[in-house]
Amino acid sequence: MSKKIVVLVLFMLVSWYGVAQKSINDYKYIIVPQKFDFFNTEDQYQLNSLTKFLFNKYGYEAFFAGDVDEFPEDLKKNRCLALTAEVTKERGGIFKTKLLISLKDCYGVTVMTSQIGESRVKEYKKAYNLALRDAFVTFQNFNYKYVPKADVMVKPVNAETGSVNESTIKVATPENKIVETTKTEEVESVKTEVVSTTHDFSDLHYAQEIKNGFQLVNSEPKIVMILLSTAAENVFIVKGKSAIVFKEDGFWYYSENNGELGDKTAMNIKF
Repeated sequence: MSKKIVVLVLFMLVSWYGVAQKSINDYKYIIVPQKFDFFNTEDQYQLNSLTKFLFNKYGYEAFFAGDVDEFPEDLKKNRCLALTAEVTKERGGIFKTKLLISLKDCYGVTVMTSQIGESRVKEYKKAYNLALRDAFVTFQNFNYKYVPKADVMVKPVNAETGSVNESTIKVATPENKIVETTKTEEVESVKTEVVSTTHDFSDLHYAQEIKNGFQLVNSEPKIVMILLSTAAENVFIVKGKSAIVFKEDGFWYYSENNGELGDKTAMNIKF
């Protein structure tokens, strides 16, 4: 790749919000809505029921959003123990159905997305069923196991209205006790310190297609990097950093801009 292209892309970088490197193993439950946005009715083509069924089948614990009475007690008290599964319809052409599954935390942050599931079947119900199952291969192959975290934030829910009470924030401590506070400073004092680690670029990364780019996932699995597409072929902006990932002579490299064009670091990426 020409150094001119690398320099040009680096100077075009803007500030992005960093992506929280979270794992689905941080969450105990999956909540499935009763209607997906691209449909007009609840559980159309039984796609919502199939989503819930597949999560439960492959070792997750899933509930419908409307079945609050069936929620375990800890989920009733702490909605942040769960991820919400959202299914979106991607552009697939006239004879192709494409679906994407996203898992979002209680603050609406995407923790993980599936591969794009595809089907060429013309019958709608069967096409959606097959596309969803194809997308689900991502979660089917994960070695999921819930691991409680010391810094899980809680959004208290009003039992009468179902709305979130923002006046009080709770934090789960390592002893699984709930500490209640109304001040950000107090929350910070309770949260367990997170020690940052240096990213190992030699690890194998799996590129999963998302809107406007790819997310790189390691073997844990965790999202370690978001790659945003650019006008240049095989050149991606790294979301949250002044850096790019690009392909040169058949190999992928990471290059960060610290005021001048820095050294490139080889990456092992599987698309």
